[in-house]
Amino acid sequence: MTENQLRPITGCRVTDSSGCHRYDFWNEQFLFDGSPHTGWGSPSRNTSQPEYLDIDLGGARLPLAIRLQRRPVPVIGTGFPVALQVIAYPEQGGETTVLTAKDIDVAAGEWFEGELEPVTTRRIRVVTGGVAIRPSGKYFTQIMQLQVLEA
Repeated sequence: MTENQLRPITGCRVTDSSGCHRYDFWNEQFLFDGSPHTGWGSPSRNTSQPEYLDIDLGGARLPLAIRLQRRPVPVIGTGFPVALQVIAYPEQGGETTVLTAKDIDVAAGEWFEGELEPVTTRRIRVVTGGVAIRPSGKYFTQIMQLQVLEA
């Protein structure tokens, strides 16, 4: 299925996360506001660790792809993940890993897109990993926009 045949699921919201910087432009809900200038930034960490976002899709949906936008700053270490896992929670119970991506390399301001195994679900968990260390000696994940796509 091509990107032209998919559309973002509206009404998505983050219900839980591994934490968030609490500055005016870093908030989990900003992932869905359509702006490349606001987004989600995890807390600063002394060691690299996986970060997660639990996302409510607003009802039972069949997500087919996910897109994440990197911060539009052409600096190494802007916190974009190099690994990503998406877990769906099917209507009948349990959990299913619908995407595992490694070696993600996206230019500043550009989008990563991954195809999801089709599973009807009301919620997903996005787990990120492998961000570069910041010049300050800290680790934190930064994602400017997130879209979950359906047909």
